Amino acid sequence: DAAGAAHSGPLALVELQNGDAAPSYVAGTQNFYALTRYNWSSYYALAVIELGQAVASVRSAAR
Repeated sequence: DAAGAAHSGPLALVELQNGDAAPSYVAGTQNFYALTRYNWSSYYALAVIELGQAVASVRSAAR
């Protein structure tokens, strides 16, 4: 997404398996790294980040 393109810090390429479908790739930032220090699952970290983005979107739409 466009937000990741503007990130100036270090990034990690994270591969997410999708069963028999092709894997998905995301760019992991420092926040992604911090979440995976708590729980090693990339899927967990991505879910937390996506939830945070959804909450932020709803909050900004409500203003």
